[in-house]
Amino acid sequence: MACIIPTPLTWSGGTEPRQVNGQMVSANYFEVLGIQPAVGRFFAADEDTKPSGNNLAVVSYSFWTNKLGSDPNIVGKSLRLNAMPYTIIGVAPRGFKGTFTFAGAEEIWIPTSMYPQVLSGFAKDFFNERRFLNTITVARLKPGVGMGQAEASLKTMESRLEKEYPKDNAGRSIALTSLSEAAVGANQHDQIALAGMMMMAVVGLVLLIACANLANLLLARAARREKEMGLRAALGASRSRLMRQMLTECTLLSLLGAVAGLVIAYAGRSVLWSFRPPFIERNDIDLSLDSHVLLFTLGIALVTGLLFGVAPALRASVPNLMETLKLGGRGGSIGWGRNTLRSLLVVSEIALSLVALVGAGLFIRSMRDAQQMDPGFESKNLFMMAFDLGALHYEEGRAQQFFREAVERADATPGVKSATIASNFPLGGGLARTVFPEGESESTGYRGMLTQLDDITPGYFDALRIPLKKGRVLSDSDRKDTTPVAVINEAMAKHFWPGQDAIGKRFHFFGDPTLREVVGVVGDTVVNNIGEAPVPLAYLPITQGFSPAVTLQVRTTGKPESVIAGVRGGIQSLDPNLAITNVQTIGEIMDQGLWAPRMGAAMLTVFGGLALLLAAFGVYGVLSYSVNQQTREIGIRMAMGAERAHVLRLVVGQGLRLAAAGLVAGVIVALLLVRQLSSLLFGVSAYDPVTFVGVGLLLLVVAFMACYVPARRATRVDPLVALRYE
Repeated sequence: MACIIPTPLTWSGGTEPRQVNGQMVSANYFEVLGIQPAVGRFFAADEDTKPSGNNLAVVSYSFWTNKLGSDPNIVGKSLRLNAMPYTIIGVAPRGFKGTFTFAGAEEIWIPTSMYPQVLSGFAKDFFNERRFLNTITVARLKPGVGMGQAEASLKTMESRLEKEYPKDNAGRSIALTSLSEAAVGANQHDQIALAGMMMMAVVGLVLLIACANLANLLLARAARREKEMGLRAALGASRSRLMRQMLTECTLLSLLGAVAGLVIAYAGRSVLWSFRPPFIERNDIDLSLDSHVLLFTLGIALVTGLLFGVAPALRASVPNLMETLKLGGRGGSIGWGRNTLRSLLVVSEIALSLVALVGAGLFIRSMRDAQQMDPGFESKNLFMMAFDLGALHYEEGRAQQFFREAVERADATPGVKSATIASNFPLGGGLARTVFPEGESESTGYRGMLTQLDDITPGYFDALRIPLKKGRVLSDSDRKDTTPVAVINEAMAKHFWPGQDAIGKRFHFFGDPTLREVVGVVGDTVVNNIGEAPVPLAYLPITQGFSPAVTLQVRTTGKPESVIAGVRGGIQSLDPNLAITNVQTIGEIMDQGLWAPRMGAAMLTVFGGLALLLAAFGVYGVLSYSVNQQTREIGIRMAMGAERAHVLRLVVGQGLRLAAAGLVAGVIVALLLVRQLSSLLFGVSAYDPVTFVGVGLLLLVVAFMACYVPARRATRVDPLVALRYE
């Protein structure tokens, strides 16, 4: 069992200071993971015990090669992190990216004993407090021990700790999670898993539709070859031989399709990559077509080819010799059994197309609603950049002075309308603490509410244009030596003081008896995700609580891109050793927050459109074949006086009946499946009637068009020619 504390580190070895992904780890971290160093060694058992006494570092293989030039003598050399020298003792093995790769591959590991030099602010103050220590533990299960058994043992430990430390451990729980899920967080893991399942489902739908078309094609081909198969059977060809020939032809078609699909997939990898979640880096996912992909594609091609070739092969291998030789290939009314199978295949194509198109419609509407959703602030002409003064060991007084100067430098930059400092940024989440209203605490049995916190400078609400609902905003008069105050959002006011005026109410944090007075209430804003229900949020004066890691948020008079360089240069001039990160417009952040509906809309639209096209070809093919086979029957009808309009209605009606049956089946299947998409939709129900009706009408129109062409051809049949048709 090993301890992990993810922490960003400022590396000063390049052309300019750069923030790298770091981790403080216990000495046995690499041992628990079962890996060996590529160069040098890992931490010894006693190198994570003495505070600030082990300036040692292990670097990743990619950092060693890309930043340190693959220096073979790197062990023993110095690395400057957070303005302090660290001695490199080893290089992690090639390909090892750490335990939380989706948050960005880890690049440097240092001992947990270095926390006094690495942590700052709240994290440093409460590092040794049982109630606040925020570490992650990674463990390897003993051979033969499952997750359930291990979790039961942890629950026993949980009860024992609660008895020994009732004040600190009461109500706390221990959760056991697989590393693959913990690496991205429960919410992101669920989103990625659901997105992957959705993509596989849509691809599966298109594959089934394509296979149904292939089966229909082979059935038609088998019907045209009845005379050939009958003659071969009459000449002694066995049924198994005839089946092998048909199955071979079907499998060959599937394999050719698989090869074409691989070529398209290889060419389209960059397009697929553009729909990745924003928290996944380019090097975190391998999109190469390796042996696993090739074998999977080959297997799918063989299975589908054989599976959907069985019915045509069976039909072709059992010809009715007398009927076949008697007809001699003349057109006639095709058999009911074959008509039924071909019709069922078309019905299934339309049903599957409806499912895919309903999904596309839901995501398109969701995307539109999400783009029009009010985030609670004005995101236009707004950008941000982040920096961590704690990495350079700024004390609180010096940091507060830096914040003031940073805002002044930004305000003085041409093109800037206003600037402000905040510990968090829109959709960035941030620190959350458990809040209790005055008179309540954990000792009274009151269940506190986890509340988002944002330390801000005066002018924040004006810069972001967050409306004030009641009271006042924070000002320069809110200092460390004055009454602790806070401005809260409407969600927090409604939760703690429903139906009351929150102005003048007081609250405190878990483990901290200091009361804060509410002086203002502002509108709700998005905090973690677009479309989320409003969450409680408290804005605190940055002068009353030191937060060294902050963001500078700047509103410009025009497009932010032309102003960013000037603002960044002004901040960098205050301290050349400061690493500035996460420079982006708030519009870009909002856009990244829409990755799920955007990916769903794009993928489902492409595959839904492909499914619609295949279904249209399926309807067209069945009716064209039917008209061709029934040419004599149509000629007889017209010779006996049937009008062209009657023949047109007959053929179109046959196709629309298949389409209607497919729509009914598709609606039933879609209603059973769309519930799984609810968590990825914004502002639209998974059972949205407008989407279902719209998709149904679209399919009917496409089906009518697919029916009309063969129907028109049927009306042009010359009765005399039809009666002589063979």
